[in-house]
Amino acid sequence: MKRLIIAIFALFLFVCPAKCADMLDVDYGFIDTAFDGIKPITNKEFDETINKLTPQPVDNSFGGRLKTFLFGRKYGVEPAPKGQDKEIDIGGEQKAIQDLKNGVQYIKLLVSIVGENKQVIPLGNYKIQEKMVNNQAMLVFYQGHSEYGMLKLAKFEDNFKKENDLIYSRVDIVSDDTIRIVYSTLSETKCAIAKVY
Repeated sequence: MKRLIIAIFALFLFVCPAKCADMLDVDYGFIDTAFDGIKPITNKEFDETINKLTPQPVDNSFGGRLKTFLFGRKYGVEPAPKGQDKEIDIGGEQKAIQDLKNGVQYIKLLVSIVGENKQVIPLGNYKIQEKMVNNQAMLVFYQGHSEYGMLKLAKFEDNFKKENDLIYSRVDIVSDDTIRIVYSTLSETKCAIAKVY
């Protein structure tokens, strides 16, 4: 066994330097011309290639699943019928504009906070809206139709609002255990202070 190991080691010592010398003898001139001859493609060619390689969804019936199992998934997307290729669904954009008109904005909480009634508002994405409760302006946090909590709003002079037509909301870190949520509408800017949970 020792002789075999010594033979392999000796072979390695004599063969490896010769092979390494061959590997070091590479012409690196190809780096300057590596991208020569590559033809840029258009957006249309790109979209056609992606459509050819995108698998079509499988029919969830027994026959559709069996056909997919036996013959594989069909690739390629059928082109849209004439007249329908220029239709654009703008329902989402209209809803977003309507939300802004109604004072609905969206923020992302990166920490859980304590709400007005000592309830915990967990971290996540929220729809926020101003609401009057007992003659006090409150900032209400929603996910879907569920209300998660509220914070008191107070007037706020914001250095970022330079024009009268900015609508935005943001979360500022005030200290290690306090955040400020800025809520700006067309008419005024308000803020809510919250303790980190």
